[in-house]
Amino acid sequence: MGAPSDYGVVLERQDNTKEGVTTGTADHGTKNPNLKNPKAGKIPSFPGDFELLKLIMTSPNMVADTLNLKAAWSDLNIYEDVFANCLTGNIQIVDGIGLMENVPIIGEETINIHVRTKGIVKERDAGANTIPGPFQGSESEGIINIKMRVTKLSDITKLNEGIITYTLHLVSEEFIINLKSKVMKSSLDPGTLEPRRISAIVKSLYTQFFKRGRIAKKIFIEPTKNPSSLVIPNYPPFKAFNFLASRAVSAGQHAVGSSFLFYETVKGFFFVSLETLMAGGGIGY
Repeated sequence: MGAPSDYGVVLERQDNTKEGVTTGTADHGTKNPNLKNPKAGKIPSFPGDFELLKLIMTSPNMVADTLNLKAAWSDLNIYEDVFANCLTGNIQIVDGIGLMENVPIIGEETINIHVRTKGIVKERDAGANTIPGPFQGSESEGIINIKMRVTKLSDITKLNEGIITYTLHLVSEEFIINLKSKVMKSSLDPGTLEPRRISAIVKSLYTQFFKRGRIAKKIFIEPTKNPSSLVIPNYPPFKAFNFLASRAVSAGQHAVGSSFLFYETVKGFFFVSLETLMAGGGIGY
C-alpha cells in the first residue's frame, strides 16, 4: 500500500495470479451476533428495510419554524447513482390538513431526514471518550442524516373528501448551491502560478463553493498525477468537476485508466476512478 496523502490512500495493483483464500472464521467477520444468529425482531424484515427517526420540513413561507411530516408520509426513496452528481429522492405524502395550500409548498422547502437500518440493536453505549454506534468497536452512529430540497410536486391524487396524496421530489442542497454558482478560473496555483494536480484543484473548488459558511459534507478525492494547466470556462461547480474528471489520471498503480467520476452517496461526495471502485470499492477514499 502506498504512502498516505492529503486526499486518501493510493492502492497498489492487486495480484490476480494468486489463488483465492477462504476466510477461516465461521461468521465471515460478522460484528453483530444478531446477524450471525438472526432472530425475529432483531434484524431487518427485508433488504433495505429502514426506520424513519425524523422527517422535518422547514420553509421561509411557514409561520412555524418547522413542520413534522413523520405522521404524514407513506413512501420514501433516496437514490444514489455513480453517474449522477448528487442524491435524489422522493416522498409520498398523505395530506389531510391542507399542507400543500397552507404552507404553501412551492419549491423553497428543506427536508431533514434521519433514517437507520430497522431492527439493528445498538450494542455500544456512549462513553466519555467514545462515539455511540450500533456495533461493538464501531465509530458509526448507524444513522443517515440528510438535508434535501424540494424541487417538484407531482402525482396529486384525491383519496376521499379532504384527503389527498402527492409526491415531493428532492435533491441535495448542494445541487441548489451549484445552480447559483459559476467557476471561471485557471488551474494554476494562485501563489506560484505553477500547474496543479487535478485532485488539488477539486479540493480547492469544493472548499470554495461548498464549505464556506456551512457545515459541509465530506468529499473523498482520489490522488491524481500529472500537474495540469487548464481553464474552467464559466461552468457551474458540478460541471467543472465533470470537466476535471474527464481529464484526470489516477496516481495509483492499480488504476491504469482515466475513468474518473464525481458523484454523491449518503456518506458524502466522491471523486474517484472506476478502476479504484473495481479494485477495492474505494477503500481509503
